[in-house]
Amino acid sequence: MRLLMYSQDGMGLGHLRRTHNIAREILAHRPEAAILVVADSPVAPFFTPIPGMTFLKLRTIVKVGHAEWRVGNETMSVDQAVNQRGQQIVDAFREFQPDVIAVDHMPLGAMGELRPLLDTAPDETNPPRMVLGLRDVLDSPDTIREAWEGLGAYDYLERYDSVLIYGCKDVYDAEAAYDLSPRAKDVTYCNYVAPPKNRQHTAARTNDPFVLVMGGGGADAFPLAKAFLDATPSIQQIRPLHALIITGPNMPQAERQELVDQAAGTTVEVETSVEDPTALLKRATAVVTMGGYNSLVEVLQWRKKALVVPRRAPSAEQQLRSQLFADRGLVRMLNPDALTAEKLGDALLALLEDDAVPAESNVPPLDGARRAAALLLNDGVLEGAPTSRLAVPN
Repeated sequence: MRLLMYSQDGMGLGHLRRTHNIAREILAHRPEAAILVVADSPVAPFFTPIPGMTFLKLRTIVKVGHAEWRVGNETMSVDQAVNQRGQQIVDAFREFQPDVIAVDHMPLGAMGELRPLLDTAPDETNPPRMVLGLRDVLDSPDTIREAWEGLGAYDYLERYDSVLIYGCKDVYDAEAAYDLSPRAKDVTYCNYVAPPKNRQHTAARTNDPFVLVMGGGGADAFPLAKAFLDATPSIQQIRPLHALIITGPNMPQAERQELVDQAAGTTVEVETSVEDPTALLKRATAVVTMGGYNSLVEVLQWRKKALVVPRRAPSAEQQLRSQLFADRGLVRMLNPDALTAEKLGDALLALLEDDAVPAESNVPPLDGARRAAALLLNDGVLEGAPTSRLAVPN
């Protein structure tokens, strides 16, 4: 099996991490498979591949507003970059000749760059199977419908053999929210994609009890990290804690240095990244995090108390997901417009005393990587993961 996976994630790490989790599951059960990941994340060149998986790094483009993009740190125009990327993708497809193409997040890719691929692939002698994978929440329904209508994405949905939703219908009905069913041939809810729970991890470096602060890729995590550092003195007057802030690789150097300088001499450490973040997450007393898909899913995987401060912009995705999870008693949420050191400190202290979070009975199924892998393999190789339409969890 040859699988081409497209992952667009110019700001963070989420799409690339989810892609990696699914690829790992495929290769665990089909070691002879070959997977080519086409990605534009700034960290893609440093993202450790696994045997059987290789990367093609596209020029990075970043979404900065509704339907507004810029090209990384370069002077090239967005149109030039999109045209170049689209041609690279078609060239990679022709050279790699995949059996399956899995597109993440956008039916036509960023700025419609997958249109040439979707126009080319069906005309091949042995056309690949086309699969679109969508996370639970993309943005507000009106925003997605308007953007997809403007790009003509709905006209291309029927070219996909199936649409996989990396979430649960009873948490969020993405099929209805984004008006998929009138055009999509098949829509399958795969459950949430979490890393495997049976992996071995090294011991954490920090002392217990401690708070783990996560900023995803880190491009816009500075306000959260700064508010936490500002709140630390008042928190420790009530409950002494150690803490570790993982800024993420995309935080600007000047912002990271400001955090390092402020944390010097305190019980708070600041790191860009760590070799084994899961080991730290497993041992954390509580987690302070943004509302990215992977961050929240991993918090639930290890049943951790979490205070979530979602991203304010450029999309409503994190705020919608965080509110959905908060309403189910899975996390506590602090609105980003209300983020101050005082409010964050009060919310964290309240969370530390709240043993009802996360509400165990409301934790959704987290076996999405296994189910998605089975569907991409299109056979019954994974025990307990049906290849037909999956039942909605109760």
